[in-house]
Amino acid sequence: MNYKMNPIADLKNDFNGYTLASVTLGSSGEICILGVNEVPARIGGMFPPVQTKTSHNYKVIILGKEYKQEVKIKKQKWNYHFIQIIDENHILLACARAELYENGEYDRNAKVFDFEGNLIREFLLGDGIQDLYVTRENKIWTSYFDEGVFGNYGWDNPIGAYGLRAWDSDGKEIYTYRNDDPHFISDCYALNVAGEEDVWFYFYTEFELGRYKNGKLEYFQPDVEGSDGFIVYKEYFLFRGDYDDRDQYILYKVGPGNRLNKVTILTLADETDNLLTPSLLSCRGAEMLFVSDNKVYVLHLKDLLRERGYLES
Repeated sequence: MNYKMNPIADLKNDFNGYTLASVTLGSSGEICILGVNEVPARIGGMFPPVQTKTSHNYKVIILGKEYKQEVKIKKQKWNYHFIQIIDENHILLACARAELYENGEYDRNAKVFDFEGNLIREFLLGDGIQDLYVTRENKIWTSYFDEGVFGNYGWDNPIGAYGLRAWDSDGKEIYTYRNDDPHFISDCYALNVAGEEDVWFYFYTEFELGRYKNGKLEYFQPDVEGSDGFIVYKEYFLFRGDYDDRDQYILYKVGPGNRLNKVTILTLADETDNLLTPSLLSCRGAEMLFVSDNKVYVLHLKDLLRERGYLES
C-alpha cells in the first residue's frame, strides 16, 4: 500500500557544490541542514576520521515555519555528522567519532557556533555516536553504536558504554542509562526524542524498544530487526523496514504485554508516484523526515493515521 508524499523543500540550488552531511528535525519543528564542500575520505576505506589534514567548508541552513537562516562555517578540519539548534540562536555540530590519545588528550567532538560562524565553545560527547538530538531546554541526548559502547579509537572505558546519555548545553552529564541485563544496549539503532523527558530508543541485542519518561523506564516488543528509525503517536508506531527491506514502513499498535502488533505495511511514493528511497532520515516524536534527490519530505504519523481511518477526524 503506497502513501504519497509531496516535498516541503528542494535543496538543490541551496547546496550546489556541497554534499549533504546531515538533515535533522529540531526541537521546535525547524529543519537543520548541514552540507560540506568535500566529504572526508574514510581511513582505510572503513573508518571515518575525526579530523582531516586539509580544511573544508560547511554550509548550514535552518528552515523554520516563517524563516530561513543560512550560516557558513569555514576552514574546518573536523568531520561533522550531526546538527541541531542549541541556546535558541546557536548551532551545535558534532562528530560521530572522538579519539582518546596516549597522552590523555581527547577530541572535543561537539562544537557550538553562533550564526556568524564563530566557535563559541567545545566539549566531549564520546566516541561512536549513533544519534543526537537537543531538546527545547537545551538537553543533549546521545545514543551510541557498538564501537562507542565497547570501545575503539583509544577508549578502554568508553563514554558511550551506557548506550544512552544526556548532557547539558556545556557537555556536563545529566542522565546515564544504567545499561544492564536484561535490557542491555550493545548498539542503539534508533533514537526518538519526543519531549523534554520523553525519549524512545530502539536497540540491539534483543531489538527492544525502550522508553525513558520522567525518570522511569518501560520496554516494548516490536517484531522488526535492524530498523534505523521510527515515530510514535499515541498507541501507534511507524518503523522503517529492517535489514532486508529499507523501503517498507511497518505500522504497529501497542497490545497486551507492551507487544507491538503489526497493523499494515506501507511503501512511500514521491510526488511523481515513484518509490521514495531516502538517503537521510530523522525522527522526532510523530514526525519522520526524509531526504531523497535533494528534496525534503516530512511524514506526520497523525495525518497518516487519520487519512487511513485509524483515528477519528
